[in-house]
Amino acid sequence: MTLTAEPPREDLATRLLEEAEALVRRDGPDGVALRELARACGSSTMAIYTLYGGKPGLMQALYAIGFARLHAYALEVEEREAPLRWMVRQMLAYRRFALDHTGMYRLMFGGEKRFSPTGRHSQFVSLSVPVEDAYPAFAALVDAVGTCLAHHRNTAPAPAEVQDLAFLVWGQMHGLVGLEIAGYADPDDALPRYQSAVRFICANMGADAAAIDAEITAAG
Repeated sequence: MTLTAEPPREDLATRLLEEAEALVRRDGPDGVALRELARACGSSTMAIYTLYGGKPGLMQALYAIGFARLHAYALEVEEREAPLRWMVRQMLAYRRFALDHTGMYRLMFGGEKRFSPTGRHSQFVSLSVPVEDAYPAFAALVDAVGTCLAHHRNTAPAPAEVQDLAFLVWGQMHGLVGLEIAGYADPDDALPRYQSAVRFICANMGADAAAIDAEITAAG
């Protein structure tokens, strides 16, 4: 019997994460079976334990990558010189991430919080994820909210107010996206409803209705 050599450690670590994400997308966060995953990667379950310490470590790594990816979506739309545009596109980017990576989104937000956004055991493969902030994507949202509020008020808001409002915005975005992904929202109505939420939130931050509509239209 001829044994097939396993890929190099770094290549295998990446391949395992890619295949695990595909399984999450297909079967949900609880649908990752180590034997199936190892077989798809031409490897063994022992390699998964060596690289990630088992399934919890593997899912933790995938979870952390999801938050890093969401953060990247947030950074792509950062525009400090145009606070309203930044706020509108920040909210739209959240929905785009969720729809582009539905399986990952369900792992991150689909139930009880089971992992840390950046936590990983030091003996396992290193991950290119931000470590200075546990929730870098939320920090980006807080930044956008604070900048937009300051712009429309001509004065800096209190940090506690910014944090509270950012959490409310996150809750609104998550609620609408979660209903859409779960199939409770008509596909034809999902985007218009989400855009209505963007209008409501930005208007309550002091933005002009016509300016909000213009930014939503420009964002596509």
